Amino acid sequence: MHKVPTDRRDLRVIDPDQVCDATAVLADGERVQRAATVLDALGEVNRLSILLALQHAGDLCVSDLAVAVGMSDSAVSHALRLLRAHGMVTAHREGRLVRYRITGGLAKRLLEVVSEEAVGPVRLHAHGDAVDPRHGERDDDA
Repeated sequence: MHKVPTDRRDLRVIDPDQVCDATAVLADGERVQRAATVLDALGEVNRLSILLALQHAGDLCVSDLAVAVGMSDSAVSHALRLLRAHGMVTAHREGRLVRYRITGGLAKRLLEVVSEEAVGPVRLHAHGDAVDPRHGERDDDA
C-alpha cells in the first residue's frame, strides 16, 4: 500500500514507489521542522561563530564569547537566548558567572561536520594540546 497522502492521490505520479518512500521520509513533520530550525541557526555567521567557539574552546561566558567572536555582549546574549530557546546551548552557573555549552544532538553533530571545513589547525591553549579540529588529532606543528 502506497503512503501517498489522501489529499494528493489524484495527482499525477510517475514512480509511485519513490513517491511512497519520499512521503515516508517526510512523515514526521515535527522532526523535520526541528532539523530546519537547527540548520537555520547554523546558517547565520554570528550564531555559527558562537557555536564553533563553544564547540572547540569549551564552556564560555558572554563577555569571553563577545571578545572571541568580535560582537558586543548584548548581541552575544541575544544570540544565546535564541540558541537556548532552540535547545542548542545550555547555561550553567559558576558562582557569579554563567557559562554556556553546546548541547548534544543534531547541533553538535553538524558542528563537527562544519568544523572540518571552517576550522583550520589551531593551538587550543585551554586544552593543552595542539589539535587539528578537522580530524580530532594532535598536531605538533600547529
